[in-house]
Amino acid sequence: MDLYFSDLSKSYQGQNVFKNITGQINYKDKIGLVGANGVGKTTLARILAGEENSDKGQITYSPCNAKVLYIEQYPVFDINVSVYQQVLEMVSSNSNNDIKDIGAIVKRTLNKVGLDEQKWERKARSLSGGEKTKLSLCKAMVSDFDFLILDEPTNHLDMKSYEWLEDFVQNIAKPMMIISHDRYFLNNVVNNIWELTSRGLNTYQGNYSGYKIQKEIERKSVAKEYYNQQIKIQQLKQVINQRRNWYDSAHKAAGKNDFYRSKAKKHSNVLKAKQRELERIEKSKIDKPEKIVSPAFEVINKNIIVNKLPPFLVRGENLCKSFGEKKIFQDISFDIKRKDKIALIGQNGVGKTTFLKIVCGIDKNYSGSVTVNPSVKVGYFAQELDNLDSESTVLDSVLNERATAEETRLLLACLLFPGQEVYKKIGDLSMGEKGRVAFAKLILSDANLLVLDEPTNYMDIQSKEKVEEALGQFEGSILFVSHDRYLIQRLASRVFMIDDKSLHCYDGGYRYYLNKRKEQKKEEKIGTEYKYLADSIRRLEYELAFLGGKLSEVSDEEEKERLNKRYLEIAKRLNRNREKLSKL
Repeated sequence: MDLYFSDLSKSYQGQNVFKNITGQINYKDKIGLVGANGVGKTTLARILAGEENSDKGQITYSPCNAKVLYIEQYPVFDINVSVYQQVLEMVSSNSNNDIKDIGAIVKRTLNKVGLDEQKWERKARSLSGGEKTKLSLCKAMVSDFDFLILDEPTNHLDMKSYEWLEDFVQNIAKPMMIISHDRYFLNNVVNNIWELTSRGLNTYQGNYSGYKIQKEIERKSVAKEYYNQQIKIQQLKQVINQRRNWYDSAHKAAGKNDFYRSKAKKHSNVLKAKQRELERIEKSKIDKPEKIVSPAFEVINKNIIVNKLPPFLVRGENLCKSFGEKKIFQDISFDIKRKDKIALIGQNGVGKTTFLKIVCGIDKNYSGSVTVNPSVKVGYFAQELDNLDSESTVLDSVLNERATAEETRLLLACLLFPGQEVYKKIGDLSMGEKGRVAFAKLILSDANLLVLDEPTNYMDIQSKEKVEEALGQFEGSILFVSHDRYLIQRLASRVFMIDDKSLHCYDGGYRYYLNKRKEQKKEEKIGTEYKYLADSIRRLEYELAFLGGKLSEVSDEEEKERLNKRYLEIAKRLNRNREKLSKL
């Protein structure tokens, strides 16, 4: 399937969302659609899917009856429909499915996305955010479509679900558009990036990392063109002023003198030509590139004196935690060292936020010990962002006696609150903007151990990258929970993973963790296979010994031939298993 759209425009209540955008999608394209929150990504997706009309423009599908499937960001389910019924309706509506196989398809699909049988009779509306995302993705698995649009498909998913989704998307041999702030996911699954901005739609070949490289080259090229154009404009203005002065002088002196009149005319012609050239340049004038504000490193680390911190900031020994009868941790031990940047990962519901609260001293209802060195000041960033006053301005919320107003405004500019933006009220901010304010407040709190619970939630890509820059330059220690694998890969020097009530500590970054996990899974697989082969070899050896004894006793030729045939079959199987065992 191919799709082409031209001059699409959309506005709401007189406010332009986007104007005159054009693009083309070919049958091999897997497109990642990125852009700031509110720029119109979902609106564009809904228009291409036929869920919404554009104000003007044209969309052409080839073939003309192509089926477009749109999986929305916030799925809405009927109030009385169960999880099982929801998928049953999806499967039944697909005419390609054999009526006899529908039940099997429903069960297989639910199991594949990780919705186990205990949840099948629950109301779809009662599911968690991540479970609702999984349920809506079932539609993509069982539907017949020519073009698939996924709007933030990784929302609320845990690491295991990310891996399943990546595999699913990579194996779909049809064109796709994916709206996502998950850069790691985009890196792994798309081959084109579309960037939607207030100025229009820009397209880039390759994954997210390739797009970033191209954007940087483009930024430098535009800056150079702008600089050269400004020099040209200044030169033309200077020439125009000179020629005007010369013309005025020659014109006054000319009178009826043909020589001076000719000279004045020449100056007049050059003046007009230079003015026309300046007008042409002004019409195609390059906008001044936005100034990139470098992270305020001095402000970020103003009160962090790393050398005076002890080697170990926090130690936990034999930590156990339960909620009633439910055990969360069982005898876990850990340490947090000076300059550590630790990513805490694990499935949803394993106790990551609980672990953070124990380290911060917020939750003290546990057994075992957690020792925090007296020189450590912990700063805690909670998902809920409930410590901000909605009536305060951004600047007032962050400003304190530890940093001057100038330093505070510099940090806020680095976090995308330039100029008058600092006077916005907290109550008027989006969740992503509130997250940046809470983060700035934390940075200026004198904390030398930051404990962060999903610090980039609700943020668009640009905001995430600004927070990452600041965290990357922070010289204290960081313990953070995040589903953002791009952030984890960029920031983490160690990885803690909670699994099956245990804490596994990896003394390396995210790639190190992934490699170690692969090795461990391989060892586990080999261990299982080794045990199976070893047991099988023992059984075959016993059977071979038994058959050998029987052969020496049997005199009947027919029975002897049967036993001999069986003996040779067992011997072959035994040799094959021994060979397999030797290769493990």
